[in-house]
Amino acid sequence: MAFDPLNVQFNLSINNGHEKALFLSVSLILMMAGSAQVPFHRGVNMTGWFQARDARHIQFERFSKKDFQDIKSLGCDVIRLPINLHSMTEGAPEYILDAHFLSCLDSAVYWAEQLNLYLILDNHSFHPIQVTDLGIGKILNKVWPQMAERYRDRSDLIIYELLNEPHGISNKRWGEIQQEAINAIRKVDDRHTIIVGPSGYNGYKDLDSMSFYQDPNLIYTFHFYDPFMFTHQGAAWNSPSMASLKGIPFPYDPGRMPPVPSEFKDTWVEDGLLRYPAEGNEKMVRSLLDIAINFRNSRQVNVFCGEFGVYIPNSGNDDRIYWYKVVREYLEKNNIPWTSWDYRGTFGLFNKGSMELFETDLNIPLLESLGLAVPEK
Repeated sequence: MAFDPLNVQFNLSINNGHEKALFLSVSLILMMAGSAQVPFHRGVNMTGWFQARDARHIQFERFSKKDFQDIKSLGCDVIRLPINLHSMTEGAPEYILDAHFLSCLDSAVYWAEQLNLYLILDNHSFHPIQVTDLGIGKILNKVWPQMAERYRDRSDLIIYELLNEPHGISNKRWGEIQQEAINAIRKVDDRHTIIVGPSGYNGYKDLDSMSFYQDPNLIYTFHFYDPFMFTHQGAAWNSPSMASLKGIPFPYDPGRMPPVPSEFKDTWVEDGLLRYPAEGNEKMVRSLLDIAINFRNSRQVNVFCGEFGVYIPNSGNDDRIYWYKVVREYLEKNNIPWTSWDYRGTFGLFNKGSMELFETDLNIPLLESLGLAVPEK
């Protein structure tokens, strides 16, 4: 029988040093037990596949079973699959899931199970500019019971993620909505793991503001993209656009810093660049990740980094590789599982400007920085 520290009962009066030491040791065991239950370790986000405006625009040929095999050959044991889930329905008021979408998704589920890969069904129905609708619970409570009904009898490799990056909504209100969605799933499926996260774009700084959920089969997620001036240089989807920003080094190097483009004067981007000498270093990265680690330890819950990455077009490859190494090593040192953003795409594992062919175009130094296996050529 495996030792279960949660079932050990103690009747201690903390009166002397030996008992204090025992108490601290037991607390450490409990903490480690709580953090060791995430069943997977490392993987990637498989983007641009089910992130379509409706079921008829799913680019199903973008990935195949071979891609799942290739990802596993890198040493991954999990794939996070972003899905524009709310658009895969017939719309209000019932939000009935489209049969074509479910048929396509069944294939992905089947391939993952065949290969013994965990597959996170990530509800990626969000817009980075628009705030999360306070009424989103009406949709979540419709779509997730249907998903749970579809997959409740499949293997434990299948995991549900309620909603990617809610934002513009208080953690108190989002916590209530998230609890309702958990309850809606549990009426149908009491077995599969559910991933929950905070508001604030699943920011690690919002973890402590999350509700206390009683469900024992949850994983708490956070995303990590700091320092933002480095990871998102060149990103056009921010406001103001950061498209003109390029050449920011990591770690900070005053001799390599580019001039601040004039359009960023008196904006949050200028403020971020002014702070970069203090924030663009390994020590700061680790201290920020400590926020998530401390949350895990204090709550004794399971924590997972669902996204981290650097936008390729305007960042230096060597700097990018170094940042991944720093983040990945610290996550793994502290037993935090992860899925990088992404596999193929503008944050991906392939060489810049390549055809993204697995056999020829993988960014080998990046794979090494992530601790992934380098395929034989």
